[in-house]
Amino acid sequence: MEKIKHLTAKALYGTLFVAAVPLFLVLWAHYTEEVVSLPVPLSRSFGYILIIAGFSVLVIGIYYIMTVGKGLPMNAFPPEKFVKNGIYSVLKHPIYTGAVLISFGVSAVAQSASGFWLVSPVFVLLVTAFVAGFENERTLAVFGPQDYKTFFSLPDDSDEKPAISDRITTYVFACLPVIILFWMIRYKGASADSLPVRLDFEKAWPASEVSAVLFLFTFIPFLIVPIVAKTKQYLRNYTGDMLFGSITAGLLYFVFPLSVERIDFTPQTFAGGLIMSLRQPGVVDGALAGISIFCTLIPLKYLAPVSGYKSLIWYFTAALFLFSGITSGNYSLISSVAGLLIFILIIFRTEIWNSVRMLSERIANSWKEWRFGSLRIINHGFYGGASGFAGMLIAGFFLGKEAFTGFFVVVIMIIGAGLWAQVIEGSSKLLRPYGYYGGLVGGMIACVLVSLLTPMHFFYILGAFAIAAPWIQCFGRLRCLVQGCCHGKPSGRGIGLRFDHPKSRVNKISGLKGVYLHPTQLYSIGTNIVTGLILIRLFSLGMPSAFICGIYMILNGTGRFVEEAFRGEAQTPYWMGMRIYQWIAVANILTGIVFTLFTGTEPLVFRANIESLYLAVISGIIVTFASGADFPESDRRFARLTS
Repeated sequence: MEKIKHLTAKALYGTLFVAAVPLFLVLWAHYTEEVVSLPVPLSRSFGYILIIAGFSVLVIGIYYIMTVGKGLPMNAFPPEKFVKNGIYSVLKHPIYTGAVLISFGVSAVAQSASGFWLVSPVFVLLVTAFVAGFENERTLAVFGPQDYKTFFSLPDDSDEKPAISDRITTYVFACLPVIILFWMIRYKGASADSLPVRLDFEKAWPASEVSAVLFLFTFIPFLIVPIVAKTKQYLRNYTGDMLFGSITAGLLYFVFPLSVERIDFTPQTFAGGLIMSLRQPGVVDGALAGISIFCTLIPLKYLAPVSGYKSLIWYFTAALFLFSGITSGNYSLISSVAGLLIFILIIFRTEIWNSVRMLSERIANSWKEWRFGSLRIINHGFYGGASGFAGMLIAGFFLGKEAFTGFFVVVIMIIGAGLWAQVIEGSSKLLRPYGYYGGLVGGMIACVLVSLLTPMHFFYILGAFAIAAPWIQCFGRLRCLVQGCCHGKPSGRGIGLRFDHPKSRVNKISGLKGVYLHPTQLYSIGTNIVTGLILIRLFSLGMPSAFICGIYMILNGTGRFVEEAFRGEAQTPYWMGMRIYQWIAVANILTGIVFTLFTGTEPLVFRANIESLYLAVISGIIVTFASGADFPESDRRFARLTS
């Protein structure tokens, strides 16, 4: 009987990932096709190539799991042995790699814009989150530490001479993503809502053919660094810089779209004529200039030390290349400054991170409280109040004359957050905790009630709060820092925060005083800022309110799933091998996908109003007292926040 149950469970698990998930992705792409209007940049022929390549990699990966691992590629039913030979000596995750290639390939063959620009990127995000948030931890628990490197692994952080595999890997991880990003943005063209950044006086500047020819050489350093680098550490750092730059530039230019009107010249030479024939006519996406700049400056940063006393030549070359970009008509002054800012962000990201981390540690140890008889006011309540103020203000500006309904939603969200945490985390030490998902459920219930009692559509009011939600949570996480909740596992010194205040939950409940912990509150703030900016861009594009709700829930659930893998709260319950909040995050993601299918809902409209400001102040005061005022001597339910 047990064997039958085991085989049935395996069959259902396999069916889920082999049939149900692919079918779900296809249906998702089909029913959201009218929302995504971008062109598909790949031909059908190339799509077939991706499908064949992806299927081959996937099947070979499964074959090695079955023959060498003596099992099936199932996390719930892992194979007997850890596989590290064959294709697993080349790729760490061949099955996922193959699935991703198939997803993009099918999208290209079907010429599905939604499949290519929405479903496949989200699929990549979810696979990455699954590996980082669950599979890595699960593999370590089942097989123990595995000290091995695949062919496509980052070079070691050492002064050893790079191997050929290190140089090839650098091309794949450092150069290829930039090339793909540049090509996709160039193919897409400038967005309709982009901001023109060529100033009026620049339009009178003539474009130089000589500068245009010189500009062709700006990408040479980008390609030769992997060849001339003398140590593995250089290649590793170069790869990190370029990957971070690609991700940062892609996000920033999606959120803040710029456009540049190129200035053409009359070619006098063969080279000039070739350049003009390859140029995009008219207005182009400003991201191309920014990407070109950091792809020029980052390589020169690495070539300068390699050249010894000749390093000044490379700094002069950097200035010359920037000058050629402007005088050739490719860059504008503003797009050049934007590219330089991205370059600065890339090279100083560690210093910026450490500054933010140290500031967060000071906030984490800033607990203060004031007594008024039996009443206690704790300073972390002010961060909670700020979240209530921001949430009501932002949502109210989208609700317009119906802003008061938003206040009703805020009140129900507070009640829901309190009731939820009583069920999940309630204890003798935590008589009034708050849970994010309780606020989410409470907010949805309130939105349903509002839609039944007023002319407002459910998705419209929910969309208003979806736009506000990331900023609500950002302020809320500052409260978490002071209170010590939602904290991380022990980490390295260069990453973590120390909680030393005796009142912090880190010390009173988890007993981790002075230990460096993963700054999961910061991880959450970071993902919420990115989510918030993406939602603002979707609003500016006039996307349906249900689509905005769905994307919020997908991104929030994905971030929370990964975040949970780094959290270390003692009271978090587990269910079927995963933390309870990871299961809820999965439900969040699936709900978000369903929401995106409602493509006919009206878009949000920004309508600033003074009523929302008044209601925001009231909301801030209520949340301040709800999250920062208690009666510490009382043992009655909801009386105190902590002992």
